[in-house]
Amino acid sequence: MGLGTLFGFAMVGGLFIAAAAISWFIVKVILAVILLPFRLLLWLVALPLLLVKAVVLTIVGVVAGLLFAIGLVAAALGLVALIVPLLPIVLVVLLTVLIVRLMKRPATT
Repeated sequence: MGLGTLFGFAMVGGLFIAAAAISWFIVKVILAVILLPFRLLLWLVALPLLLVKAVVLTIVGVVAGLLFAIGLVAAALGLVALIVPLLPIVLVVLLTVLIVRLMKRPATT
């Protein structure tokens, strides 16, 4: 079997693959044209549902955001409610530390 024969087989195989690809493309186009009215009808039915979904998700997002903001404010108020009663104790500790440091300082004359 010579080199020309191999090239001939390759040429015939390539032509066969090209013909198969063109045939498959034509079948896909015909199916797309046949199914186009059904796809358009599906979009016509689905579009209002998608709009309703968008509105509902927007409302849910706003409500969830408000609840999150209220939760943050409540957490901040709770933290302040925990810290404020401890402020007198912190003040006493700081004054005690200050007095102890002043007493440890050597006297100057």
